[in-house]
Amino acid sequence: MQQRTTVVERFSTFIQFAEDRFDRWIRDLRLHQGMKKQLAQGENAAQLDGFWTLYWYKLWHSKGHDRAAAHLSAYLQEPCYWAAQSITQRFTNVPWTLADGFQSSIAYTDRILKGYRPDYGSDLKAYARTAFSNLMRDQLRQQQDIHICSDWGLLRRLSQAQLQRSLEAAGFPKTEPHILVWQCFKAIYIPDPQRTVRTLPPPSLEQFAQMTERYNQLRLQLSPPLPQLEVEALVDHLHAAIQAVRTYLTPAFTSLDQPQFAPDSKPPLADLSCDDTPMDLLLAAEAHAEQQQRIQQIEAVLKAAIAQLSPADHRLLQLYYQQTLTQTAIAQELQIQQYQVSRQLSRVRQRLLGAVARWSQETLHISVDSAVLKSMSDVIHEWLQQHYQLQVEGRDERGV
Repeated sequence: MQQRTTVVERFSTFIQFAEDRFDRWIRDLRLHQGMKKQLAQGENAAQLDGFWTLYWYKLWHSKGHDRAAAHLSAYLQEPCYWAAQSITQRFTNVPWTLADGFQSSIAYTDRILKGYRPDYGSDLKAYARTAFSNLMRDQLRQQQDIHICSDWGLLRRLSQAQLQRSLEAAGFPKTEPHILVWQCFKAIYIPDPQRTVRTLPPPSLEQFAQMTERYNQLRLQLSPPLPQLEVEALVDHLHAAIQAVRTYLTPAFTSLDQPQFAPDSKPPLADLSCDDTPMDLLLAAEAHAEQQQRIQQIEAVLKAAIAQLSPADHRLLQLYYQQTLTQTAIAQELQIQQYQVSRQLSRVRQRLLGAVARWSQETLHISVDSAVLKSMSDVIHEWLQQHYQLQVEGRDERGV
């Protein structure tokens, strides 16, 4: 993958795929011109990625600025790409291609930004790569569960909220009849507990008739009453619900090579203002300097805490973060059980978390509650990934 070499490119270009491989960077002209104009107003700090990630993040966070979101989406192209590549290479049986994984995840950029906490010294690129990876794993687990279920097993596992969202996404003008049909299905179709959701057979004709009878009784209790259904219509409602759910939970992908706009159309960003005052840039520079200082302080705390770990704990962190082995592979390497690896990793991370929490209380006077601890834990996980990966890259450059 070709690296973007300038800050203007990193905040104004987007990946184009060709046959599931990186093809080239596509420039968004409006973003490109906007970044060049911003750089012309700034000074040395404005040449740094960290300055602009913090600048655009604060603008997005405080004002919901569309242009800031677009710049951040451009910047996060690379961490999303590397996360997708890691997932598709590591899990060879996934139903995604690299382009599929990238496209399905970059759409959740807003969710990634909402979880980002720059106040704790977190690097956006490192955080995003971890967050995109976790998002893809969650999506894969969900899709795997869906793919292995029979149609009737899927309806049994479904929640009403999921069905409601699926029907709305499919464009059903009225969802009440389908939801009542599904409730009748759940009440009548009680499968054999020995059967798994993967292999649940269709209901019998007698069960379909019982569902229809139940539906026609319950529909009268609603105001206004729902239309009466025959057995065939009830079965059609169930099949329509199954199709809507599968489409919603495992959406189809549209090729990234499709043009976003017609040749003669006006880009949606064209009407957005690019003017920011010098005071905005000055405040952003001060915030960036403060964040960099905090990052250095947290790094010092973590490095000191790691130096106090036992050789066994050092080895565990190297296997997990440096060699990126799975917990199962680590268990085989250390000749212990997988649950022991999980417990030991949790214990080591808790020890590092305690060191950062104490420093935060004593130095920053932060009140440490569960939400703060969760954010700190995420930051430590990101930092460990980056710290050990830099060690690998440093050895590669030296040839040792």
